[in-house]
Amino acid sequence: MRKSEYLNEGEYATQYWWLMFCAGILFIGLGVWILASPVSSYLSLSLFFAFGMIFSGLFELIFAIGNRKKLHGWAWTMAGGLIDVSLGSYLLNYPLLTMVVMPIIIGLWMMFRGFMAISSSIELRAYGVLDWVWLLLTGILIVVLSLLIIGHPLLATINIVMWTSFAFILSGIFRIFLSLQLRKFKMRS
Repeated sequence: MRKSEYLNEGEYATQYWWLMFCAGILFIGLGVWILASPVSSYLSLSLFFAFGMIFSGLFELIFAIGNRKKLHGWAWTMAGGLIDVSLGSYLLNYPLLTMVVMPIIIGLWMMFRGFMAISSSIELRAYGVLDWVWLLLTGILIVVLSLLIIGHPLLATINIVMWTSFAFILSGIFRIFLSLQLRKFKMRS
């Protein structure tokens, strides 16, 4: 795809920048809440995690559908949104099972999100965004955290509140930064 085609797609994608911003605020809020109430967090975490995933997935689905004719990578965003809504719905229906397997679920989910962040940063580079490297580093950090969670589930179970909070906050920061880059791109065009 030529750079001019990326620029045209970017102009259309930027009109929904605020949806990514809302998802970022949601994730940061969840991350702060998890840190602020560690005693009740583990039990509540499965429910809030499920709701957070469902709403974040809905924001991403709306973003992807709104840009399906104009954005090159809309299908990946839609796939991520569908995975979030599906997995969130499953977790909502089985909270006790979720508590047992939560470290693995969170690790795999964060790994997928980290790879999506890396992909988005590379795509932003094609749009000419100068700060794409910070997004790439955030995506790599999310993948590293996910590998730590998957590689040490017992340790992750013990520290799940802290790990999950940090992963949510990082994911939220990424989404806010991405949305602000999209907004900046919109204002340029």
